[in-house]
Amino acid sequence: MVAYGIAKARAMANRTDWNERTEITKAVITWFDADYEYELEIENEDRMDNEEFTAWVEENAESLAKADAEEDSTTVCEEIDSIDFTEKEIDDDALFDEEYENACEFEWESMTGR
Repeated sequence: MVAYGIAKARAMANRTDWNERTEITKAVITWFDADYEYELEIENEDRMDNEEFTAWVEENAESLAKADAEEDSTTVCEEIDSIDFTEKEIDDDALFDEEYENACEFEWESMTGR
């Protein structure tokens, strides 16, 4: 197993954007009926990359809003006003620590026959 410091230095050297990336975690579709404004939150549960999630939400916004209106059964989606995306910073240090810990655990279990 490679020492933690060496492994992390290698990982950081292979990424020019270490701790600078973001991921989209949620989209909020704002839509209207004749009387009110509604917000529909769509979580990025499948952890799609930013471009894929954005494209999927934009492509399906109308059908998602209509399904939300049908679920309420008292409204009809007349217009989509906006789509807002929520981003969070990706903590590459935490991701590296988790992956390194998992690799150490796997190696230990392989060596001990567990």
